[in-house]
Amino acid sequence: MQQPPSGQPFVVQIVQTPQHETTLKDVFVGAFGITGSLVILALAAGALMALILVRWNKRHPPEADHLPPVA
Repeated sequence: MQQPPSGQPFVVQIVQTPQHETTLKDVFVGAFGITGSLVILALAAGALMALILVRWNKRHPPEADHLPPVA
């Protein structure tokens, strides 16, 4: 890329103007959308883990482990 000689003016031409401006509303909607998705994903993962633990404890009760008494 060559620079114009000093002292001569040059013209900057904008090729494409932005079609949509980002507003504060767009930022909030995007942030809450991401946060909402993460919250839903965390709730689903927690429910799945709870289901797995409940089923595991029903099939393998603590008495079946033959652990020594705590007292």
